[in-house]
Amino acid sequence: MSGDVARPDAGGGSVVIDADRLLDTFLALLSVDSYYGDEERVVAVIKPRMEGLGIVWRSDPHGNLIGAWPGRERDGEPIVLNAHMDTVRPTPGMVPVVKDDGVYSDGSSVLGADDKAGVAAIMEAVRAVHASGQPHAPIELVFTVGEDVGHIGSKAFDPSEVRGRRCFVLDAGEAVGGVVTRAPGQRRFEFTFRGTAAHAGVEPELGVSAIAMAARAIDRMPLGRVDAITTANVGTIQGGQAYNIVAPEAVVNVECRSLSEARLERQAADVAGAARQAAADFGGAVDIETHTFYTAYQLDDDDPAVRLADAAIEAAGLEPRHVSTGGGSDAHEFNEKGITSVCLGVGYVDVHTVTEFMPHEALRDVTRVTTELIRLA
Repeated sequence: MSGDVARPDAGGGSVVIDADRLLDTFLALLSVDSYYGDEERVVAVIKPRMEGLGIVWRSDPHGNLIGAWPGRERDGEPIVLNAHMDTVRPTPGMVPVVKDDGVYSDGSSVLGADDKAGVAAIMEAVRAVHASGQPHAPIELVFTVGEDVGHIGSKAFDPSEVRGRRCFVLDAGEAVGGVVTRAPGQRRFEFTFRGTAAHAGVEPELGVSAIAMAARAIDRMPLGRVDAITTANVGTIQGGQAYNIVAPEAVVNVECRSLSEARLERQAADVAGAARQAAADFGGAVDIETHTFYTAYQLDDDDPAVRLADAAIEAAGLEPRHVSTGGGSDAHEFNEKGITSVCLGVGYVDVHTVTEFMPHEALRDVTRVTTELIRLA
């Protein structure tokens, strides 16, 4: 991969992406381990490479990096560009492998393209538009922390930190051109089943097995692909003390997701009901902790943010596709805070696995889309 890449002519001159610089930036980001708590290592890559562009940087109390880039020959409300700086584990010691078709993990860990490809695309797009001399509106950059471990940075984000009320989140696993207009809500449950301990070989009849309760509850829960818009999963199970002790306690963690909040409420009631019934069947008890992790959202096709995303994708020579997703992103939290947020396809492949890779073409394409968002804002 080498040379410069000019966007398709859409009027108003040419924005040229420096493909070598883009790849170099991406590799520099990948080379630092940035699991939640270590995102300052990414900040140390971003800031020096963005010097001389007139961006005013600050960090909020939660570690999110916020940049304000003044407009050139334009004023008005900025748009916000977002990507997250953290990755899932593991990443220490991984060496990115550059091949003809893309950048791969060396197989020892995840690559971290989720979401360092988004970070790199935003960085190169800003530099390319700056170098072009083209007019552009003010742009705000928000690089968040802790997205992969629970949207920590975006949940804590104060919306008054930015003026913009249209945000473009570069963090969807869709192919470039995908515009997420519908995303699910999620509920998380911790079921603590309580039974009675007893010697399993001497007097098992005196015990009440919490593990047996949990097993029956799980068997009765609607799980997997429950329907076209709803999923549920048992994520972890812990319990018991020893082979020869009837287990007095077992803890089961469950998540449910749905594109419909009403359907999600029914699913949540079903899994909780299964847990209560199983505890009652065995003469035990269950404590239930419920947490609403994020709320489902849906954006209209004619929403101004969606229309701008479509226009940018078309200007980049691609075809926009409106899609729904089963995943969560910082867009959930920003939408909840009154910042209309569209999650855009980045095109990475096999994220969160040791076979993760980022195609060169997708990295260039998402960068072109980002330059057009800036230019058309």
